[in-house]
Amino acid sequence: MYRKSVIAALITAGLAVGLTACGSDESPTATPSTTSTSAPTTTVSPFGAEAISDLGAKIERDNAEVIVATVEGRGGSPDQARAALLAGAAETGWTSGLSMAAPATDIRDIFGWRFRYNTGADSADAVRAATNTFMDNTASISIPASDSVAYALAVQHADPRGYNEKEHFYKNGETSASEYAAALPKAQAAYAELRDTQ
Repeated sequence: MYRKSVIAALITAGLAVGLTACGSDESPTATPSTTSTSAPTTTVSPFGAEAISDLGAKIERDNAEVIVATVEGRGGSPDQARAALLAGAAETGWTSGLSMAAPATDIRDIFGWRFRYNTGADSADAVRAATNTFMDNTASISIPASDSVAYALAVQHADPRGYNEKEHFYKNGETSASEYAAALPKAQAAYAELRDTQ
């Protein structure tokens, strides 16, 4: 009888300890979770998600690279390269040799001028020639290149061919000022992709 009483007391004591442990809010073996549930951020290229495999996006990227390399080859600053990218993005989306919609009847170069180069319209040589003209026009600009929109527009307006806004923007009443401002983030992202990440 004594042995049964001792066993019953031990079982009762064990159950009491077990119930106390179960009632506790803290688990001694629990470890804090270090797994993050947030999705990784992905950077979207200004040339499109398929900038390598999509032909149109590849042409845009290649042309933007030629613009930057040409500005650098002329001793231009990163701000000037961004302004040239901005003008190219606003005018033609970095695609040279595009047919101009009515009322225009010609094709335009990377900066929106009537194509007058002795080279293939949709070529790196055409982009290089147009960018050299852009850089030639920077000589008379007093606006700081760090003000990309104002600087790019001033360079375009300084062109001796005369900047006719209605010829450059003719679709739905756009203005050069609004189109250049809208193109600024794309140009900045393009420069970052082409140079800042190297």
